[in-house]
Amino acid sequence: MPFCEACDRFYNPNTLDQGGDCPEGHHVADPTEAEPLPPVPWHFKLMLALLLAYLGWRFVQFLTVVI
Repeated sequence: MPFCEACDRFYNPNTLDQGGDCPEGHHVADPTEAEPLPPVPWHFKLMLALLLAYLGWRFVQFLTVVI
């Protein structure tokens, strides 16, 4: 979180201009490229697979009741 000592406040990176200056014109931070997102954990993928299997089975049960 960028902090401007002259303004004595923290700024959201979106409120800074392209050069890293605060709205008052003081230099706060050097612009950097965004870091890449970390990979999705394996246990989240497993949870999604189990959820899809469960919902698929419930859909099969629904179809057997309807037919």
